[in-house]
This record gives sequence, C-alpha cells and structure tokens, in this order.
Amino acid sequence: MSLASTQRILLVEDEPGLREVLTLALEGAGFRCEAVSGIGESQRALRETTFDGVLSDLKLKDGSGIELLSWMKEQGLGTPVVIMTAYATTETTVQALNQGAVDFITKPFKHEELIASLKGLLAAAEPESEPPADLGELVGVGPTMRKINALIGKVSRADTTVLLTGESGTGKEVVARLIHRYSDRAKGPFVAVNCGALPEALLESELFGFEKGAFTGAGALKRGLFEEAGGGILFLDEIGEMPLSLQVKLLRVLQEREFERLGGVKAVKVDVRLITATHRDLEAAVKAGTFREDLYYRLHVFELFMPPLRERQADILLLADHFVEKISAAQGKDVRRISTSAIDMLVAYHWPGNVRELENAIERAILVSEGGVIHAHHLPPSLQTAELSGTLPAAGLGEAVAAFERDLLQDTLKSARGNRARAARLLRTTERILNYKIKKYDLEPERFKTP
Repeated sequence: MSLASTQRILLVEDEPGLREVLTLALEGAGFRCEAVSGIGESQRALRETTFDGVLSDLKLKDGSGIELLSWMKEQGLGTPVVIMTAYATTETTVQALNQGAVDFITKPFKHEELIASLKGLLAAAEPESEPPADLGELVGVGPTMRKINALIGKVSRADTTVLLTGESGTGKEVVARLIHRYSDRAKGPFVAVNCGALPEALLESELFGFEKGAFTGAGALKRGLFEEAGGGILFLDEIGEMPLSLQVKLLRVLQEREFERLGGVKAVKVDVRLITATHRDLEAAVKAGTFREDLYYRLHVFELFMPPLRERQADILLLADHFVEKISAAQGKDVRRISTSAIDMLVAYHWPGNVRELENAIERAILVSEGGVIHAHHLPPSLQTAELSGTLPAAGLGEAVAAFERDLLQDTLKSARGNRARAARLLRTTERILNYKIKKYDLEPERFKTP
C-alpha cells in the first residue's frame, strides 16, 4: 500500500469545476479526499474528522485561506496546509507562510507538481520512523543524533526542500549526501557548491550557465549546475552568502521550476531537489535586509539543525575511533587505539571547529604517531595549550615527566591485558622496575585483565 493511499486530504476550493478536477486528481494519486467550498464547511470538517493535510485556495467566497490558517492555529491544529492561488505576491506568500502554511503553489500548475509537493510535505510531517540501517559518516549515540537520524530517514523519502543549519564543521554536507543516498533521486547526481566561495558573477554563471556569446570569452554554451543536477539533488552550501540579485533568480527556480541561462531568452525547465545549508541566522539576515523574506520561507519548509560537537560529549570518542579507523587505513598506518591521556584531552576540549576540527586533529595525530597508539603529545598544540583547552594543569618538569610516565605505564598495562611480564617486555624493562613503578603510581593492573 502506498503512503498516499492511507492519507486523507481536505480540499477547500469554491470553484465547482476546479474542485471536481482536483478531487479526481487527488483520488487518482491514492489520497482520500473530502472536498468543501468555503471556510465554514472546512471548519466543520476539521472539527469532525482528522486530516493528514489541507489543500486550500487563497481566495474563497466566504473568506480566505489565510483566515482558515489563522483559525487552525487558534485551535491548535498542526495539520500541514498548502495554499493555492493565482494572485501570489510577496506579501501574501509571507503572510500565509507565517500563519503556518507549509507551501504556496501558484496557479496554473500541473497536477503532477501538486501531487509531488503534497506527497513530499506529508512524508516530512509523518511521525518519526526508524532511520536507515547504515548512516555511514553520521556517527552518534546521544538522543539528539538519534532524532537527527530518524529525521533523515523520514525526509529522504520526500522531495521537499531541506534547510540544514548549524555551526561550520558540524556535518551539514554529510547529512545532505545521506539524504541523497536514501532518496528516490539516489541514482541521479549530487552536485554541491559553496555560495560563499565564488564572486557574484562567477556564482551566477556556475548555477545557471550561459549561452555562447553571453559575454567576452563565452565561446560556447555552458550548462549550469541546476542543469547538471537534473534528476538529482543540488546542494547549496552557505546559502546565507548568496547576493540578493541571485536570490531573486533562485526564488523563480523554486516557484516556476525554470530559469534562463546568462545571455539567453529561452526558459530552461529543471527537475532538481534543492538542499541548502548555512551557519548564519537567516531570520536575522531577513530583518537586516540581506536575505529575502519570501525566499527564506521557501527554503524553510523542513529545517534540520546540526548541534555543535561541544553539545555531543557522548559522541566525541565514537567519532574519534571512527576517524582513527578511516584515516589510518587511508594512510596505510596501523593505529589501533587512543591513549587514556589523549582521550581525556579530546573530551575536555571545546571544539570550536566541531567535527571537522576533530577529524583534522586525528589525521594529524596519526601522521606523527608511532607504535600504533595516539598519545596526548601527538594531538595538535591547540588541544595541549592550557589556556585554550583547559586540559593541562600548571606543572613543572618533574610533574610533567611523572604524568607522562604514569600514562605510558597505564596504556602498556592495558595493551598487555594486565599481564605484568608482557608489559615489562613491551617497555623493555624488568618486572622488578615495573612493579616499583606500579606501586609508585598506585596503578591496578588487575582491572585490565580479560575476564
């Protein structure tokens, strides 16, 4: 049974002919549809029946779709609402989206586009489901990451626009690639571009392409990234850096699914799913006038926030082990574990660069390590500086040497599974000296023995 066949839609349309046509289209797509002609009838229907979604015209004989949205908000109804209109303006679009509409469709539209939009939006509004079995690079065991995994599994099946937010280095592109991997567009391309890395003129030609002769040096037609991503996903990283002039063109692509190449007059149709990401506060950018409000609400259909690594303490060691395995294999080095002192330092550090900084730290440590173990002194200097990390106490040379010796003994005993004779051989010393050091530092080899 399809997802649509289990879902009930309330259609609010006052024009009888269009109401009948849309009812047939929705039922033909597998939805169960109840059609009404105005605000009063829709309110009665919503009181009596639970709907999975509402499809309403903006202008009705006894009111407007925005009035219906406002009433639903007052009643505490969280049912997703899609507004249809032939009179779309920035003001009405923003007003509807602010009142809780999840999408705004401009007439005339193709029935296939409407059905695809409804299916995507309703899939995104489903109760949380189990995430895909293998989420690859997205490592984490805490409740926040479990929720993110579930949301990825859910939104992957939809075809709706996704906005990934969070600090730089938190794994937004990893999430975008996972959504692509588990989506219906997995066989199509995944194309990524950083909007902040290119100047305005170059970004425009990269996204939309250009016709031959569009400017000096344009000797041949060039397809843009929207065309290259056809049938797949286009990932626009750092969307908050996009100039206002390009935001207008992007808005048109989202609304009309078409654009013109630079120097062209013919509209190019495009079939692409858009995922965007930013580390900026887009709401603040809207208020500051540096980001279009109508575009913000178009992109903000489904937001997924990636938490900073400092709020994921339980995941730091899992990620570190994951990167040790991945990077040591890539570098051809046999690094198998991280010492206790290095673990303490990793956990204590505040990670301003998030997961990306952790990966770089592990890569650096593997590069300089010897003996198959990452020790504290192999980690980057930023982690070893007391002022930055708070991980090293103020100590003289004697205390520092003693701390290093204690960590070395403990790591060796751990490798030897508590066997003192083997530990002594690994350290190239005698059992008598080893026992003296064990007693000096109050170590307990027995706790490392395998049951």
